Amino acid sequence: MELTVLQNIWEQYDKKISENTRLNKEILRRMLLSKPEKRLNWIKIKTVIDLILPFILIPFIMVPNSHFRDTFDFYIGLGLFVSFASIAYIWTIKYHIMIGKINFSDPVLSTKKKIKELEKYKRKTTRLRYIFAPFAIIGIFLVANIHNFSPKGTFSYLFLFLVVIVMIFSIYYTFKYSISERFRKLNLEIEEIEQLEKD
Repeated sequence: MELTVLQNIWEQYDKKISENTRLNKEILRRMLLSKPEKRLNWIKIKTVIDLILPFILIPFIMVPNSHFRDTFDFYIGLGLFVSFASIAYIWTIKYHIMIGKINFSDPVLSTKKKIKELEKYKRKTTRLRYIFAPFAIIGIFLVANIHNFSPKGTFSYLFLFLVVIVMIFSIYYTFKYSISERFRKLNLEIEEIEQLEKD
């Protein structure tokens, strides 16, 4: 057999190996992509629920329990609640838009950067929500004409104590598990894809 024939056979064999390697990498990449895509879809679904929920809670829970009065405390309470709810809703819309901009067909570095920005934004807005939540709660109590915030006995103090405990637990759970764990897993899955592309 001539040397050129052997060389051609070798080149064809080499091309087949390269093509098989490329196909295997692409299959593995798609398999690895399915996990972060599912995770991001769940985040997106949760955000859509957060966008729809106020339209259910406010007319069916908040409005029936509100005692409309032409008093200073009512308008203060309404102002506090509406301000907080409006700002929180705008934050949720922006968060939803940011999620929509993440496309896993983009380069991995670009995707990682967008996910990092998303995590940073979520942490910042969640922190601000917890800082301003007491004002919204006071607003709800003023609108609903509930006077548990005035110290009139042990029930008021017990109620306030329970509110504080629930808030502390909620803050701990949200930052430790809900946000940190979700984004940690998402980043690990993206890093697996990045490692595959480097190999």
